[in-house]
Amino acid sequence: DATVFPSDLGEASLKIIGVTAEDDGIYTCIAANDMGSVSSSASLRVLGPGSDGIMVIWKDNFDSLYSEVAELGRGRFSVVKKCDQKGTKRAVATKFVNKKLMKRDQVTHELGVMQNLQHPQLIGLLDTFETSTNYILVLEMCV
Repeated sequence: DATVFPSDLGEASLKIIGVTAEDDGIYTCIAANDMGSVSSSASLRVLGPGSDGIMVIWKDNFDSLYSEVAELGRGRFSVVKKCDQKGTKRAVATKFVNKKLMKRDQVTHELGVMQNLQHPQLIGLLDTFETSTNYILVLEMCV
């Protein structure tokens, strides 16, 4: 099951509901009108729930969707950078968690805390990515 969420910025998000590990693969979205068409592909990686029961979908196409702008801060396990979403130029904060310093279950636990603490005055999680060296959390930019 899938739902499309349009935004005021002229973009749309596709939320796929009820994915399973069998849904792993590369998906291509095609948008068409009288002027032509455009397509975008993304790899979807579906893992089972973590040890605490939280389900996270880790995508691997971060560099095709975001460009790094500046470093915002640095901690023991991660670096936070300002990034722009390609195409829309929407500014986001991205937390790059070093895989050598923090395990997937620890990052998944942090995501679970963020999901349970949803409030208008707290930043929200927008997306999750995984590279060979980092887990990447895409967060709303705090103004």
